[in-house]
This record gives sequence, structure tokens and C-alpha cells, in this order.
Amino acid sequence: MADAGTPFSLETFEYLCYARKREEAAREFVKLLATLEVQYGALQGIKADLGSVMPAQRNGALLARITSALSSLFSDPEFFLTPRGFNQMISWQRWITTLFAASPFGNADHILRSMNVRGPGAALELSEASFVKFCLLYSPDSDIPADVQALWNYNRKLAAALFFSLLAPRFLGTGAAHGKREALLGWLPAKLDEVPDLDELPLAILHDVFMNCSYADRPDKHEIKRAINKLVRKKIVREGFADLDVSGPYGTQNGKPVLMVVLEWFTSKHSIYRTHSASLRALREKFHVVALGGAAQMDDDGRAVFDEFVPLGNDIRPALETVRAEAAKRKPAIVFYPSIGMFQPMIYLANMRLAPIQVTALGHGASSMSPFIDYFAVEEDIAGDPATYSEKLLLLPKDAMPHVRSADAVPFKPRLRERPQIVRVAIAATTMKLNPRFLQACVKIGHAAKTPVQFEFLTGFANGLTHEQVRRFVQNYLPDANVHRHQPYAPYMEVVASCDMFLNPFPYGNMNGNADMALAGLVGICRTGPQVHEAIDGNIFARLGLPDWLVAKTDDDYVAAAARLIDNHDERLELRRGLIARGGDAPLLQGRPEILGETLLALVEKQTLSGLHRDGGVH
Repeated sequence: MADAGTPFSLETFEYLCYARKREEAAREFVKLLATLEVQYGALQGIKADLGSVMPAQRNGALLARITSALSSLFSDPEFFLTPRGFNQMISWQRWITTLFAASPFGNADHILRSMNVRGPGAALELSEASFVKFCLLYSPDSDIPADVQALWNYNRKLAAALFFSLLAPRFLGTGAAHGKREALLGWLPAKLDEVPDLDELPLAILHDVFMNCSYADRPDKHEIKRAINKLVRKKIVREGFADLDVSGPYGTQNGKPVLMVVLEWFTSKHSIYRTHSASLRALREKFHVVALGGAAQMDDDGRAVFDEFVPLGNDIRPALETVRAEAAKRKPAIVFYPSIGMFQPMIYLANMRLAPIQVTALGHGASSMSPFIDYFAVEEDIAGDPATYSEKLLLLPKDAMPHVRSADAVPFKPRLRERPQIVRVAIAATTMKLNPRFLQACVKIGHAAKTPVQFEFLTGFANGLTHEQVRRFVQNYLPDANVHRHQPYAPYMEVVASCDMFLNPFPYGNMNGNADMALAGLVGICRTGPQVHEAIDGNIFARLGLPDWLVAKTDDDYVAAAARLIDNHDERLELRRGLIARGGDAPLLQGRPEILGETLLALVEKQTLSGLHRDGGVH
């Protein structure tokens, strides 16, 4: 029997699979999935005798052997999953998908077809016993058509788990995966009204579905959040987490109203620290600011931003109890969420009334779709279309939330190549931002430009298996592209500085990526749109003093503008020199961070005078 205290062993796993020791093999496989989850897809620490395999081929050899053994295990007609085993594995289904996607198999369709009761070549029909395995192995990259309504009618709980696992991954770049997400985001929100209890869903990936929907194309992509919020709210009420009575006077400390900031990430190297720390620090002029968040997601620089810091545990219920108890004790005038969706507790908290005024911001560029979040604090130039928010917009001047540089940033001189024979194009994008539409635009740019192009993909979260998966995807479109692994800030910036220009992904653009490019003296192309995460780029360009033609309103305009910037060396150099002369990223670091505090205090004073807080909150 596999020992849970030992690392995953490839030889042990193969032996157990091929010897038909099914239960022990499944336990060893769970070890592998847990390892991949902790290591974000990296394959270090796995015991494997690969003989004379060269280091460069190690991952490929590992993947071939792991997925072959998995094929043997799951295609075994006598291998079944218990409800407990399924619930454990479905939360890590993205790693099963990634294992096959990064392997020569590409997906697990060969296993699914082997379970066909009609035999080879016929339309897939499964036995009742095989359906559980189907829900675990059917992947975003599967080529097998699935009737979602029929699956839902057959077994709603298993189907819901499958659909959530198809929506949750950080990388859904391929045409098949992207298409499934688009279809499910249109179909599933209304169906979740039929789910009586949140516990029917795979809760471990709830926040992934909630947050990663923002990277889809369809205009109604955030409606899934409304449906999740309804189920979360029902669970909160059932579990006894009643809203606080916020009709009385708010609490004060040191003569200032109390403001609670509930954090997801706030280390000095994190993107939210870079975009929000200056304005959050300035809140202390008007408020006594108490921050609450995970101790592992905070560092000393992050703590120093606030008057107090209250650490939260990793488990949901204790975290909710702590935040609610602190709010009941301190009676904050405002609860402020810089972001909502990176961790499960924030989704629960965002559906509770803890203060008369509850505000979120641009830590994640999308509305919370929660009726309990009253305002979205955002600078007026980057807000996008108000119709895309459920919150009332709290519009701030464009200099109200100045950035700070990464804690790892070091001074360096931008590098200007006068007339390069090959133009190097930087693309900074997390795995979530890569999609077929954007890659198709890159292909068209390569064809439209007269000058040869070298694409440099600087891909956040692309570690281990995920890097293999992303590299295959990108090079399917652009065979000569360099697809870099997730890197520390310094080597990442070295690659950026070696480039001549950049392209921003779409529909979800960049915030800190724009600042990094400006620091390196690079100019580039972006695509704008109605959502805040589409509108950011063009207005950041404007703050940097860049011309309007770099901001495309259509995909065709994007391609044309990129080809122009690639081919016109003198124009590109003139734009770069102008940017460098204006200080690169300096305009983004300058501003009036005190405005956020002044604006929030004005809200508190207005509410106090009007007595609006007596009805339990702003609605």
C-alpha cells in the first residue's frame, strides 16, 4: 500500500497500475496530484529512474510513462472511484488535464473511448459505473462532443463538478478549451438556480471559477458570479453567519473612523501592493486602518502600510468567524476589499453585511456581482462602461492611485536598437490571458509585418507541466516563438529590456505589465473595450503620453497598428525616446494617494448626515 508520507514514485505507480492493484495505484496518484498542486505544476521531487534519458528529455519521458500508466489504470473496467475519491480528485482535475495535455496524448479521449459500451468508432455511450470516470477525465481539450443538458439531467451533481472543472483552470488557451468555457459561461449560470446547496459543487475550485471567468470573451461572462453569489449567500445564512447590525454609530480609534481592509495578497512583490499600497497607506490620514489577511500572503512591508494587521487562518470558517468578530467589535465605517476572488473566504465575506459601506477595487479587474458590495473604487479614466458593474462606481481622479515599483526592481538603462533586422516583441501575460483570438492576431501580425519578428512570451504561472502545455499551444500558432517559464522579476525584466516593443494580450490586458514595459522604455500595442480590464491599457498609454493609434478598437486595427510599429523603426524609436525622456514609468508613480481617503471619508460623512446607514447598508 502506498505510504502517504513518502514522495510519489513513478516505478511504484507503474507497478501498481500494471499489476491491477487499483486502490493502491489510486492512492499513489493522489500523491502526484497533491505534489503538482503544491508545486504549481513543477515535477521536482518525484522519484523516477529514467536511466540514460538526457536532462532536456526528462519531463517528456516522465509524462509519457505517467500518462501511459494512468491510461492502464483508468481504462481498467474493474477500476471505480468512490464518491470520496472522486471528490478528492475533481478538485485537482486541472492537473490531470495538464498531465495529458503536456504529454504526447494531448488529452484523455483515448481512455474515454475505451469505455464506450458501443465499441470503437461508435458515438460514445457510457455505463453508469463509467460515468464517474468520464467526469474526471473529460478535459477542456477533449475532442469528444458532450451534451451538457443530457449530462445535467443524468446526474446533476457529477455534471456540475465536471463543468466547474472545465471552467476553473488558469490556462484555457486552446480552441477546444476556450470554446467550452464560452459555451458553459452562457449556459451554466441559469442552471445553478437548480442547485439547492453550494455543497453540491466542488468547493475547492469555487474561487477559480469565480475569478477566471474574467478571461473569457463573451460580454456576459461575469453572470456566473451572480449565480455563485446566490448559492454562497444561502450557505452563509444556513451556517448562521448573520449580517451585522450596522445601523448604529461607527467605531472610532484615535479620533478617526475605523476602516477594515480585507486582503487576499499583499506582499511587496505582488501586483496589488504595487497598484494599491500608496493609496491604502494614505488612508491612515483619515481613518484608523485595520488590515486582515493570510499571514503567508503578507510580508513586513505589507504590514507597515496599515495601523494594525490581524492574521487569518487558511480554513474558511475560522477566517469568516475572525473577520466577522473583528467587525462586530470595531464597528468599521467601511470594509474595503482591494480584490475579490483569489481566495474562497473573500467570496463568502463579499456576500455578508459587515459595515454600512462596503467597497472593492481594481485588485482584480472585474465587478464582484455581489449585492453586498456597494461601490467599486476606480480611477475615472480606466473605469470602462458602468453597465459592466453591479456596484456603484466611486470614480476617482486619474492620479488618485499612484503605483509603486516592485520590491525587486533595480535601475537599468533602456536599450535602443536603431534598425534591427529582426524586431523582438515582448508579450507579458499570465497563462489566463492567452487565448486563440489573441494568438491568431499574433499570427496575422507576423504575416502583415514586412520585418521579421521574434515573439518573446513572458508567461506568468507557466511552471513545469503548465509551461510544457503553454509552450505547445503557443508554438502551434507561432513555431519560432520563445515561450519563457515563469521567472523572478530580474530575469523577466532582462528579457523585456532586450526587446524592441511589446504587445498586450486581450481581452484581459495588463496593469503592472504596462509599468514594466515603460520602465524598460518600450512602447507597444493594446486593444480596448468596455470592461475595466479592457479599458485599462489604453488609458495607461495616455498617462504615459503615448499616441492614440497604439490603442486599437478592433482586432484588425490591432494587427495593423502592430505591423506599423514593427516596420517603422524611426517612428518606434522616436516614441521610445519620448517615453524615456518623460521618465518611463514615472507618470504612473506620481499622484495624490490621499484622494482615496478623502473620498471615502466624504461617503461616511454623507451617510452619517443623511442617516442612510440606519437601513443596514447602502443598496
